[in-house]
Amino acid sequence: MINTTYGYTKDFGVTATLAGASVTGIFDNGTARAFNGLILGSNPTFTLASSAGHARGQSLVVSGVTYTVAAVEADGTGMTTLQLEAA
Repeated sequence: MINTTYGYTKDFGVTATLAGASVTGIFDNGTARAFNGLILGSNPTFTLASSAGHARGQSLVVSGVTYTVAAVEADGTGMTTLQLEAA
């Protein structure tokens, strides 16, 4: 089991609401580029412990903004990255 009280989530983690439950993870809203940089967008992700229980289509609220989980990517080490899209 991953201890999210200590480690990088303690220093960099934010609290969010995933399908009505409070979770802690790393939120990143990096820039996405397409067509050789001619089109810019955002690529929001939320990385959290795989044990948190998550599925495609769930809602995630971070800092008052609601996202929908578009894809779930487990990395095999006990952490999962949720690919998000605006709700």
